[in-house]
Amino acid sequence: MAKSTHYFAILLVFVLIAIPEMMMTTVEAANVCEKASATWSGKCGNTGHCDKQCKDWEHASHGACHKRQNNWKCFCYFECKKQEDQDQKIKV
Repeated sequence: MAKSTHYFAILLVFVLIAIPEMMMTTVEAANVCEKASATWSGKCGNTGHCDKQCKDWEHASHGACHKRQNNWKCFCYFECKKQEDQDQKIKV
């Protein structure tokens, strides 16, 4: 019985430490803005290439191909700045 109480106490401490960390990650992720790539041309068919181009050429956090209005486009993801339009903010 004492061992199960000990394990429960350790688990409780872990949860109390992990939950704030997960909440901080969620808040950070909520500050990501999406913009169509300014340097990509044509159909986006390879997310890896889009990601590399967004990082290398546009200094984005990452990039990915998404279908919008029946076209596959490369979108770059940046940390939102306070003055940016809220419509570009990704809802997490």
